[in-house]
Amino acid sequence: MATVSMIDEVDAADDSPVAQPRRTVPVAVIVTPIIFFSIFIGAWQLLVRAADIQVLLLPAPTDIIDRFFTDFGLLFELAQNTAIEAFKGVLIGSFLGVTLAGITQPFRWLNRGLLSYSSTVKALPVVALFPLTTIFFGVSSTAVVAMVTIAVSPIMFTYASRGFSGTSEHDELMRSISAGPLTRFWSLVLPRALPYVMTGLKTIVPLSIIIAIISQYFGGSVTTLGSYIRRESTSLHTVDMWSAIVMACTLGITAFVAVSLLDKFLLRWHPSNR
Repeated sequence: MATVSMIDEVDAADDSPVAQPRRTVPVAVIVTPIIFFSIFIGAWQLLVRAADIQVLLLPAPTDIIDRFFTDFGLLFELAQNTAIEAFKGVLIGSFLGVTLAGITQPFRWLNRGLLSYSSTVKALPVVALFPLTTIFFGVSSTAVVAMVTIAVSPIMFTYASRGFSGTSEHDELMRSISAGPLTRFWSLVLPRALPYVMTGLKTIVPLSIIIAIISQYFGGSVTTLGSYIRRESTSLHTVDMWSAIVMACTLGITAFVAVSLLDKFLLRWHPSNR
């Protein structure tokens, strides 16, 4: 009996949160992309210098970075305006996607039908719809926000629907205590779907930056990255255009990192974040 008791204590200790090692990111995951990126930039620099490529065709990375820091104040202001338009589209699109998924979740036939339409919309070249949005909203920031909303709402609807349709042993518990639909949704379905919603956010946030910049390239406010890239490329200011592209990449990476940190903060209780 004493031996059995000791075994039980060891098993309990192994199952405790303290005994579980924390997940660490492998060094190779961080170092390998940095090495390949450095090799790519170095090869680019050597190619431009060795082949004496004209700056109008392909500027050297050193020239681009120098212009990036020289015009950082202007580029940062343009990036802010682009981020605001993208954020508005993400906010509206996420609200529509999650709300529609929550409403249709009890009606499986309706939810599956909308998922089919959602897949069709995701396959469409969304930017090609920009001329249609200008008919309703004009060539303005509102048209860009509408484009982002159209692009991200089907994606968020798909992720939220997957989360809402999940099941677990807690469903029987809710039925046994005769919990109402709203209680079950707020206490069980929504927390269970939150990891899916956050994954959807990590997917649509970088996409929203891309959609916003492409839409701004064709029209909208003149104080955005997309319109600035269009102007500088038309004027053959290649270095300025590339510096804006670097800022656009920086904005996309920053947005993704911010959402990833938010995911870690909101889902501290989830096993995948431990």
